[in-house]
Amino acid sequence: MIQTRGCFDKHPLFYSGKRMRLNEVISVLDTLAPFESAEAWDNVGLMVGDPRQEISSILVALDPSSDVIEHARMTKADLIITHHPLIFSPLKRLDFSESVSRKINRLITSGLSLVSMHTNLDAAEHGIADVLAEALSLKGIQSFGMMRIGAIMKERSLRAWAGSLPFQTVRIVDAARPVKKVCACPGSGSEYLWKARELGCDTLVTGDVKYHAALDAQEAGINIVDPGHFGTEQIAVKPFAQKLGTELPGIEVKAYETRDVFTNIKGENN
Repeated sequence: MIQTRGCFDKHPLFYSGKRMRLNEVISVLDTLAPFESAEAWDNVGLMVGDPRQEISSILVALDPSSDVIEHARMTKADLIITHHPLIFSPLKRLDFSESVSRKINRLITSGLSLVSMHTNLDAAEHGIADVLAEALSLKGIQSFGMMRIGAIMKERSLRAWAGSLPFQTVRIVDAARPVKKVCACPGSGSEYLWKARELGCDTLVTGDVKYHAALDAQEAGINIVDPGHFGTEQIAVKPFAQKLGTELPGIEVKAYETRDVFTNIKGENN
C-alpha cells in the first residue's frame, strides 16, 4: 500500500487534517482530466455519493472491487477514486444479490463515495497513456487522444525489446519487423491498429488483443506487444495518487496496489 499526502507531507507536524467537500474534489479532478473529454460511450464522474460530503481521506484504485471497498472502509477513507467505472449501463433495480448493486449498497452503508475517471484519464496530460509511454521509455512522444506515439532509443528486435519491459506477463505478435516507432494505448486499444499503421508505427503496445485483431496486425506488418489490460493501467495508479496529493494539500491520498485477476501458471513448480 502506497500512501501520499499533499505538500504538507514533508512537514508532518503541520499536517492539518484538512477537509474538502466532495464537489470541490471533483472540480480538482476535472482540471486534471476533464470529464467532458471522456468517450461518448463511457460513464465517468460521481458514481455514488453526496457532493456535499466532507472528504479528508481518498483511496485511488484501478477497479471498484469488493476488496477495494472493504480496504477503504477499514482504513476510514471517505472517497474512492477508480479508473474503471462501477456503473456502465442504467440500472433497472437495486438487487443486493447482484454485484454492482451489492457494491453500491456497501458504499452507501459505509459512508463511502465513489468517483470514476476512465477514458478522460487515459487521454489526459500525465494520465494513463503518458505513464504507459514513460514505462516504455519512448522518446519524442506525440499525443493522439488515448494514443501516444514515440520512438525507442535504439532499434531492437521485438523479442528483445518486449522481454525488457517492466511487465509481469507479455504476449507478442511478431510481424517480422524490428521495433523503432511505437504506438502505446492503455487498456483495450487494438481498434487503433490502423491508425498506428497510418502514423508509421511498426509496433502497437496495448492490452486485451483478440485473435483476429492479432492476425490482422501480423498481416498488416505491425508488431503487437500485449502486457494485458491490467498491466497497461495499474502502473498509473501510484503516479496519479501522488499527483492528486500535490493538488489536494492536507488531504490524505493513498494508492491501492493489487495483482492482476489473471494468474500466469506457466513455469510454476507443481
